[in-house]
Amino acid sequence: MNPFSGANGNAFGAAGLNGAGAGFPDTGFGSQSARMGFAHGPGAGMQPPHHAGHLHHGLAEQQHIRPNQSRGRIREVWAHNLNEEMAVLRDLVDKYPYIAMDTEFPGVVSRPMGGFRGKSDYHYQCLRTNVDMLKVIQIGLTLFNEDGETPPARPASTDIDLGPGGRRNTNQAAFPCSWQFNFKFSLKEDMYNEKSIESLQQAGIDFNLLERDGIDPHAFAALLIPSGMVCFDNVRWISFHGGYDFGYLTKLLICTALPNDEVDFDHKMKLYFPSTYDVKHLMKFAIKLHNSGFLTPLDPSVADILQKFEHKSGLENIAETLKIKRVGSAHQAGSDSLLTGKVFFQMRDKIFNGEIPDEHVGKVWGLGIPDSSHLVMPPMMSQGGGGDGQTNGSNNQNGGAPSTPNNGTIGLATTPAAQSHNTNGLAHMGPMTPGGGGGVFGNFAFAGNSR
Repeated sequence: MNPFSGANGNAFGAAGLNGAGAGFPDTGFGSQSARMGFAHGPGAGMQPPHHAGHLHHGLAEQQHIRPNQSRGRIREVWAHNLNEEMAVLRDLVDKYPYIAMDTEFPGVVSRPMGGFRGKSDYHYQCLRTNVDMLKVIQIGLTLFNEDGETPPARPASTDIDLGPGGRRNTNQAAFPCSWQFNFKFSLKEDMYNEKSIESLQQAGIDFNLLERDGIDPHAFAALLIPSGMVCFDNVRWISFHGGYDFGYLTKLLICTALPNDEVDFDHKMKLYFPSTYDVKHLMKFAIKLHNSGFLTPLDPSVADILQKFEHKSGLENIAETLKIKRVGSAHQAGSDSLLTGKVFFQMRDKIFNGEIPDEHVGKVWGLGIPDSSHLVMPPMMSQGGGGDGQTNGSNNQNGGAPSTPNNGTIGLATTPAAQSHNTNGLAHMGPMTPGGGGGVFGNFAFAGNSR
């Protein structure tokens, strides 16, 4: 069987993409031989001379101590405290059933080629090939109740019905409201986009600790499934441009490659996440209603909020407009999930007058309504590789063509890398999923094979 073939003629099919790079059996694109081939392929010549030394700095001097478990109210979760912290989340989810979520992942390394049914199919195939080839680095979860409140920093025994895990947590400095899960990731073994890794390193992510103390994704999935956080309609998951975030979470839970077809993916995703809200989808919808004269918020400042978001549609931008202060560092999943949740509840109260219509449950920005069966060429092929292949972020609704983490020029060597969190380097273009990077095919590396 040709591992590069797909059901719709795409250059990258699902078969063979769930290799070791994704935390699954050592086959296909994730296999050792494939990874070695990529290391000496187009990406190898694009690495700066200092790349190998930069990635390995400090390994010899690393102290064998456990990483910090807490940064304020953002709890750091590693392999050694995974069971304990998941027990706390099981205790909390009944009272705090709104889960704001963010992921950090190693960028974008591939663009599928072939015939596609439309823009939605093309964007899904971009998502699928990259999620299957790569490994998640961090997952951030922040819990809220219906009123937008997080668990108290100093909960009394009567406030929350905590099990043993939760009672142990109350003895620490401050009870967490956000949990940052750090997954096993090796710059020597795993595939990544170089610019994305540099961005995450600048944000303070320690890849030496991830390699040594990171969580096994299978262990995380095994604890998440019976936790009460998935598979229930009354648990609401909140994301910002969450297509790739739910792609990575779904892959962890189904423990295999993502389906070839977006309809099948949507079915599998909704088995685990039946109720979702996406802040970006909701903001884009509110802008359309407001511009059409159908939205009359009670707060007079809403028009200014929507106008600013229409111009700059990143998470950081809307948080600043709403005067929400970030806790922690951007490009870290715990901080981003906390900010996403705070933005959601302020948006709900200010823009939607406290109630979001049920029709928006399950809409995720970055995942669209599947196209018809008619095949079309991808942007880079239909435009000869020289067109921009972009969709305007202000008109890009879920039923149209939601963007991939970087939807700039899709030419193989010209896609701009990310310039800042939630952007693709061009303020007026479609923004990225948090944690994404430049979509340059070939601009990725396996540092351990540098010579």
